[in-house]
Amino acid sequence: QFSAGSEMRLNLISRGIRSCGLWQNVVRGLSSTTINIPTPTEARIPKSDPKEENLRLRQNLALSYRLMDDHDLNEGSCNHLTVMAPGRSTPGEVMLIAPGFVPEGGGVDWSMVRASGIIGLGPEGQVVEGEGVPELSGACIHLGVRRVKPGAKVVMHMHTPYATALGCLEDPSLMMMHQNSCRFLRRCAWDNGYQPATEIEEGERLGRVMGDKDILFMCHHGTLVVADSVHVAFDEVYYLERACMTQLLAMGAAGRDAIKEMPEAVQEATRETAVEGDTLDKYAAKHFYAKWNKYRALQSDVFS
Repeated sequence: QFSAGSEMRLNLISRGIRSCGLWQNVVRGLSSTTINIPTPTEARIPKSDPKEENLRLRQNLALSYRLMDDHDLNEGSCNHLTVMAPGRSTPGEVMLIAPGFVPEGGGVDWSMVRASGIIGLGPEGQVVEGEGVPELSGACIHLGVRRVKPGAKVVMHMHTPYATALGCLEDPSLMMMHQNSCRFLRRCAWDNGYQPATEIEEGERLGRVMGDKDILFMCHHGTLVVADSVHVAFDEVYYLERACMTQLLAMGAAGRDAIKEMPEAVQEATRETAVEGDTLDKYAAKHFYAKWNKYRALQSDVFS
């Protein structure tokens, strides 16, 4: 159970791994079965069958882990990406997440995450799908946030370098100085009450601070992004980092006072162009599924 920190830690330790052979395949990136890799069009369409939809979301989530690693957006294996999915063999939904620990020691490198290696957690953090142990803060943050924001389909918590650095400044605000910045106009919240995320109540607190925003700067920690799909969440993390990078590079070159922000009317028009209607989904899919095509052409085991 995830009702208390000490009990939670004991459960994560005692739950253990039940199949060492399966995990050897996961870590080595081997696949013992041949799988038909969907096209991007197929991968975007929700399935009515729970098992098929569970697999579709597993494949999308697994690829997002690898893409974060490709772009050096992850900090080791201490970040977490999750999506809510229908259970494969149990009623209701499960929270899909890459496991935190493997029996041989260490964790799963994000360059080796596979759809079949992802585990599914129940509402109290119990493992109901797959074999493995979730990383404590990943379970606490993501389950807690969803208790406050039950509609959060996808949650991505990252420690990307520039966004994290911006969140460590006395004034961590994102300045509307570039088109990438304007995409996030009025869509961000900031949390200055850092605490180690080892209790599910901390996830609930973060959800309350986030409110109705899509982005949370977890100052002195990292960022939190919520979205309706894996491809949009990935795209948000990527472009938030680019916006923060541009700001910090400009500040380093000439100081914060030298930054020229865009006129308010232009900020608003740029935000509307980037996120209104189906634009955000359309271009996020273009970005994410271009990478899908690359991995599909390579017959990557990420989809297996």
